[in-house]
Amino acid sequence: MAVSPHGVLLLVFTIVFTVITTVVIGLRLWAVYITKKGLSLHDYWVLLAYFSTLIMCIVVWWAIANGLGARMAHLTPYEIGVQFKLIVAVSMTWLVSTVSCKLSILALYTSLFRSDKRLRYMVWAVYVLIGCYFVAFLALFLTQCRPISYGWNPVPDGSCRSLVTQEILSISLNIFLDTIIALLPMPTLWKLHVNTRKKITIGIMFGLGLVVVAIMAWRLEITLDPETNADFVYSLHIVGLVSFLELWLSMIVVSLPTMAPLYRRYIQPHLSQGGSGQKVNKPQIAEHTIGSAPNNRRDQLTSDPATEYEMYVVTDTTTGKPNTSSQSETLSERRLDV
Repeated sequence: MAVSPHGVLLLVFTIVFTVITTVVIGLRLWAVYITKKGLSLHDYWVLLAYFSTLIMCIVVWWAIANGLGARMAHLTPYEIGVQFKLIVAVSMTWLVSTVSCKLSILALYTSLFRSDKRLRYMVWAVYVLIGCYFVAFLALFLTQCRPISYGWNPVPDGSCRSLVTQEILSISLNIFLDTIIALLPMPTLWKLHVNTRKKITIGIMFGLGLVVVAIMAWRLEITLDPETNADFVYSLHIVGLVSFLELWLSMIVVSLPTMAPLYRRYIQPHLSQGGSGQKVNKPQIAEHTIGSAPNNRRDQLTSDPATEYEMYVVTDTTTGKPNTSSQSETLSERRLDV
């Protein structure tokens, strides 16, 4: 049959957000380039999530060409088989992507909070939970049908479990894990030797993960809707869209803290010029991502939790010159200023 209107809508969303996410990942890599340092573990994890999501997009486009979003009664047996193949492929790629995003932000936390042992222990505990989650749901998704090809190649004595139970369990655990991850650094953030406005700004940046939690809550509502389960092929367009939104927003959120060098180099100088009406000499220090520091100074910087956030030069908003009015803000040349 022809591509369904719901399939076209999902196609448009996937193209638009794939472009947006690609730009964000590109900016993240550009930030790494201008710091003149290699990729970190959290960069590799988000790249894995990105490429896994790209594969997920390609599979979904194939399913859209074969009737995704249409009523199941209007599809040929081959097209119905494609939708069952989609479920298997998307389950795997979605699982890899969502777990990789979680591991990326946790890896970023471990690079930021070297001096906070309590937080590091909590991060490692969440690592273990995510590892258990991945193994458990990898097994569940691969055994949803027995044999795995039963959906598109039925055989005697074969069967498939209902998707609803494992979907509810998966989404609920995801909400739990992402809420913990978003709130994990908040107590440490409030120990920073910076003013309240900066603390709130940093907290919002990390707390954006709660937006992803809201998306998953929406997905849970859709899963519990009886109409969703009445015709799974028809409902795949909305389930797929919400699943993609979760991954796209996760990659964007975990990339924002790493873009500090871009702000430092391309935005902050213009803000300083606009505030003073004259050209401001740029402080001669290297740009670096949040949590990074020159190798010859790293040891002396990790003694204070605040220095783990060294990202920008603290500048006076009226003169554009480094602010030295507070001893706590002169611990080093560089401070987080957002």
